[in-house]
Amino acid sequence: MPKGRPGVLLEGWVDMGSIRRLVCLSLSLTALIAAASFVWLPHSKVYIDPSNAWLVTKAFCVVAGLYGVVGLVARRVRGDETGPARLIGRLAGMALTLLNLCAITIPFGCAFGVFICLASANGRPLIDGDLAAIDLALGFDWPSFLALTNRNPTISAILVATYHSAGYQMLALALVHASMGRLDRLLEFSVACAVCLTITGTIVALFPAEGAYAYFKPTAETFSNFTTDAGMWHYPTLLKLRSGEPFAIVLSEAQPLVTFPSFHSSIGVLVAYSVRWWRFVFWPVVLLEAVMIVSTIPEGGHHLIDLIAGIVVAAVSIFVVRSVLATRSAPAVPMTSRPLSNS
Repeated sequence: MPKGRPGVLLEGWVDMGSIRRLVCLSLSLTALIAAASFVWLPHSKVYIDPSNAWLVTKAFCVVAGLYGVVGLVARRVRGDETGPARLIGRLAGMALTLLNLCAITIPFGCAFGVFICLASANGRPLIDGDLAAIDLALGFDWPSFLALTNRNPTISAILVATYHSAGYQMLALALVHASMGRLDRLLEFSVACAVCLTITGTIVALFPAEGAYAYFKPTAETFSNFTTDAGMWHYPTLLKLRSGEPFAIVLSEAQPLVTFPSFHSSIGVLVAYSVRWWRFVFWPVVLLEAVMIVSTIPEGGHHLIDLIAGIVVAAVSIFVVRSVLATRSAPAVPMTSRPLSNS
C-alpha cells in the first residue's frame, strides 16, 4: 500500500479494505438496530404505519433506477478522452459514489427512525432536573445564558444560522468527498455518525429528557431574537410518544427527538474531524463547528451537559471507527485505475 508518512495513504489512492470494513460495520449496526426494534415493538404502544412500505419501496426504486441510469452513462463515456466526455464521466463517478452511500445509509436511517421512537416512548422519568443541576454545579445558568445571547440581535442571528446549517454542512461534505471519488472518507464520516446515533439512541432510552426550553419555560421575550419554536420542534411528538397512547411511526414525518446528548454537538465534532485532510479549511471549519455547538444552547434548547455528552459520544464514535480501520488493510488501488464508486 503506497503511503506518505506512516498510516497515511498518498492522495489519489483508496484503501479498499477500509471500505469493506466500514460497510460491514454499517450493516452490522443496521442489523443491530433493526433487531432491537423488532423485539421491542410488540411490547410498545408504537407501531409502524403501513404507509412506510410505499416510502421504502419508492426510495429503493429511485436509488436502483439512478444506479442504472448513471451506470449506463458511465459506460457510454468510458474510454472517451474528449473534454465533455471526461466531465460527464467525472460527474457520473461522483453520482455513483453518492448512490453507494445512499445504499448504506438509507437502511440504517429507516431502522434508527423506528428505534428512536421506541426509545423516546418509554415511561422512564425525565432527567432534565438532574441535567440542570449538573449545569449549575459547573457554574452555568441556562436562563441567564439565553438572555445574554438574546440581547444582541447580530449574535442571535449568527447562532440561529449556524445551528440550522448542520444539514447543509453534511451535504457539502458529502459532495466534496464524492467529487474526489473518496467513498472511503465519505463512509468514515457516515459510519461514525451511525455509531454516534446508535450510542445516542441507547442513552435516550435510558435517560430521557425533554430539553431546556420545556424544562425552564422561558417567556417569549427572553428568546425573541431566536426562532419562535426554538428547542421545541420535537416536543409535541415527544409528548405523544410518552402519553401511553398508540403512536404510528411515519418515517416521512420524522421529527428530531434527541435532546440528551446533543447530536448537533456530535455532528460538529465529526464534520471537523472529516476535513482534517485539508489544512487550509480545517481551522475555519473548527471555528464554524464551535459556534454551531454553542448555538445548540439558545436555539436548540440544550443544557450545557448535553453538549459535553454529545462531544464525548462523537469522540467514542471516532475511536470505534479508527479501531475498525486499524486492522490489516487490503491493497490500496489508484482512483485512476479503478473507480472508487464501482467498488
